[in-house]
Amino acid sequence: MEEVLRILVVDDEPEARELLKYMLLGNKKVSVIGIAGHVDEAVQLMNSERPHLVLLDIQMPEKDGFHFIEQVQKSDFDPGIIFVTAYEHYAIKAIRNSVFDYILKPVHQEELDDAIQRFRRRGRRIHEQDMNKLVEELRNRGPVRIKLNTRSGYVLIDPSEVVYCQADGNYTHIQLSRGIREITTQNLGVIEDILEGGPFFRASRSYLLNLKYLARVDRKNCNCVLEYSGDSCSIKIPQKKIKMLETAFSI
Repeated sequence: MEEVLRILVVDDEPEARELLKYMLLGNKKVSVIGIAGHVDEAVQLMNSERPHLVLLDIQMPEKDGFHFIEQVQKSDFDPGIIFVTAYEHYAIKAIRNSVFDYILKPVHQEELDDAIQRFRRRGRRIHEQDMNKLVEELRNRGPVRIKLNTRSGYVLIDPSEVVYCQADGNYTHIQLSRGIREITTQNLGVIEDILEGGPFFRASRSYLLNLKYLARVDRKNCNCVLEYSGDSCSIKIPQKKIKMLETAFSI
């Protein structure tokens, strides 16, 4: 008789979590031992519940699915992982070339059942070198687009198109190079963490700038000009940031 698989579901969208939980309820050979909406919660559940398998959303705000993998690497426990993603182009080649599996959103019952069955046939143990290889390839590849929450859902944005981000309380206005301006329900600190590692500079409490679009800096008046798609904007920044900017941006 097959062992009942203990499964942890990790997804930042409540509807997606509930859908996966509902679809798994119809499979008597699995048991949902927890659902998590973010990586920190997922790590806690992994350590306390010791699941056999994790259904892991790739793209989540603040910390994504690959942050979870890094935490798995640091632990003494190695559950199986099936990635769940809405974007076929997003890191799929790297996953496809590894021992891991993935399911595309919207998830269909047959595809979910097949992925779980493949996991059973393959065996649960993931060797550390397999995990290291995948993480390295994913880091080199980087995300194609990021998902930012809005008041009505979410928007997918290419980080290279972000000209600047402007804080507005718990919201952030994002100016794109295409001339479009988006409003996300995540504060500027969260956006800065999501964009970490790119050509972004925290110019003040209110602004995060993409140095790719920086055209000129006025030391006397403490402002800088960003140019994009035939348009431009001038942003005031503190004097000490002007000095830091010269260090961060080399011509």
